[in-house]
Amino acid sequence: MRYAQLYAQCKIPTDLIKDTLSFVDLDKMQEATVATGKTTEVAEVNHNSRNANVAFIQDNTIMKRWLAVAKIVNKDLGWDFELDAIEQIQYGEYNKDQYFGWHIDQHTEVYGDGRVRKCSFSVFLNDDYEGGEFDLEIGSPRQEDSVSNNRLQTFAKLPVNQMLFFQSDFWHQVRPVTKGVRKSLVGWVLGPKFKWKYLRLMKYIWP
Repeated sequence: MRYAQLYAQCKIPTDLIKDTLSFVDLDKMQEATVATGKTTEVAEVNHNSRNANVAFIQDNTIMKRWLAVAKIVNKDLGWDFELDAIEQIQYGEYNKDQYFGWHIDQHTEVYGDGRVRKCSFSVFLNDDYEGGEFDLEIGSPRQEDSVSNNRLQTFAKLPVNQMLFFQSDFWHQVRPVTKGVRKSLVGWVLGPKFKWKYLRLMKYIWP
């Protein structure tokens, strides 16, 4: 849904970042997986599209705090999506040559409870690395020159603890890191599947 502002950047309070990271056990970091595109929890490791290390934060209090932030940004952007849940927060590290290729966060099937991913966010936790640019597709494929026609919005780096908030059906990627370690927090905000109002086409066919 490409109306109103397409994405937002906002500063996240230091205490929320600190409290969230307190639940990260660096000794239990795991190789990132890529979902099959369906809503199943089973995923396969696919190095052709992603190469990173992650850990997940499942503390309910932390998740509710992030959901509250997402609801405020959603309202401020004028999207007014119905948001009522959030998935576990992902802490990620991209070392040299690691990346996440083009993808969207919204699954091709609705969750069993009728929810879908509606909004996504990525929080930039550090700036002492090189490469690892975040690309967000906001234009049209008919714009052949993606740079000059503003088809892609590229974020080389954001200030530390800054969040990039966007709709979950937007294509995006993380380019390979060339030096250092890129660290981030990622979240997916859920709500009931979108409801569409279908028009009676017949009245447009006959006078």
